[in-house]
Amino acid sequence: MSLIYFFLMVFSFSNLEAQAPQHTPRELAKKLYVSLTGTQPSAAELNFLEPKIQAGQKAQAARDIIDQTSPINNGGAFYSVTIKDWATPKFNKQKTTLAPLNDGTATIIGMIRDERPFNTILYQDVIYKATGVTFKGGQLWYFDTVYPVIAGVTPSVLCSGLGLTAGQFKIIYTVPGSSAKACRRTGFTQAQLVAARDIDALYVPHKDLIIETNLVATTNRHYESISEQGLDLSDRQLLISQGQGSKLHTSPAAIAGLLSSRAYGSAYFFAGTNRAPVAYAMEHFLCKDMEELNDTTIEDNRNRRDVDRSPGGSSTLYKNRCVGCHAGMDAMAGAFAYYDYLNGKVTYTPGNVVTKMNHNALFSAGYVTGNDSWINYWRVGQNAALGWSRDVTEGIGATSFGRMLADTEAFHSCMAKQAYEKVCMKKASANEDLARVARLTSAYKNSNFNMKSLFINAAIECLED
Repeated sequence: MSLIYFFLMVFSFSNLEAQAPQHTPRELAKKLYVSLTGTQPSAAELNFLEPKIQAGQKAQAARDIIDQTSPINNGGAFYSVTIKDWATPKFNKQKTTLAPLNDGTATIIGMIRDERPFNTILYQDVIYKATGVTFKGGQLWYFDTVYPVIAGVTPSVLCSGLGLTAGQFKIIYTVPGSSAKACRRTGFTQAQLVAARDIDALYVPHKDLIIETNLVATTNRHYESISEQGLDLSDRQLLISQGQGSKLHTSPAAIAGLLSSRAYGSAYFFAGTNRAPVAYAMEHFLCKDMEELNDTTIEDNRNRRDVDRSPGGSSTLYKNRCVGCHAGMDAMAGAFAYYDYLNGKVTYTPGNVVTKMNHNALFSAGYVTGNDSWINYWRVGQNAALGWSRDVTEGIGATSFGRMLADTEAFHSCMAKQAYEKVCMKKASANEDLARVARLTSAYKNSNFNMKSLFINAAIECLED
């Protein structure tokens, strides 16, 4: 056999080997499960998923994992592990995944779970929280041996079959979202029920559990209590969509989706100069940090008085460096002129610019913020590549600002990039990764901005790597 023939044979076998399947259907089922949930599947779950992978039904297998189609039972890990870890860094400057559940993360989870258009999340009137019945709201009664007196209700009929036994408590409650009454047995003791009443806790009837508080505007304990009990966030009867107007803000003008959540405010409205809400919105939702956005060619007529025009005695430094970030950022930061974070609560004072927007007058001729108007100077120059809507160049308040961001091409590609990096567990930097992100972005836009589908598609893209 000639040497040339030998090398041709080696090359042929190597090529066939490279084209051969790298994973068995069972291995792919396991990889898909782990990438979507961050947990290990059981043998029974793999037995269920394997035939679907073998039949080419990868997307359906992924949905079964997420939706916990029997026999799959992972406690909603796609939401409580994968999505929580992805969303949580958006609400703290340290970008840690270890922070407790909060209203921003819960809202992202709910929007993805319910497959609502994710491009509305930066301006829609939405917040997700647990639903139930408070102990002091006049809609809940507990008893063991003596029926309570309730207008329009016959407890003995409503609680028929549950009996009157000392120490075995029953609860009559108004069904959430209804005026109807229901009765059930509870596993809580009298001492636990009294303690819950004293703090006006929230009772969740269908799970017979107590969440420490129903308040969300001034404390995060509502969400921390959900996390501490390890509750299944895929439960549509537990975490539901509500309006921010009834829970967080008294002024409708304050409502701007995630941008007006308590979590976002506690991270970016506290102290500072209210530039942080803009800078971190760019980073978390457009995948661009301020260094990347720096453009010294645009107008700087909105740069505030606290920006030194001669840092270190050099106006050149300002013109060649400082102006590049401030010109775009300061022009947009007016959107948050009425917001602050005080005493554990996001505050909004319409018509009254918060003091920190105009303090430290290092340059007296600088811009003085007088209202919550904003201008997008980044729509021209290098940052025009972010794909801004041609219809929006300026606006009033955070709602229109959030809508502008969500309408950019950069928002859609950023969500695709983040989803891909999360479930594929690698940076999207190689040409092959970038091509995948482009495909994912297109599919995401064509799916009415369905983030659940985006995560599924992302996991499938890299499944056979």
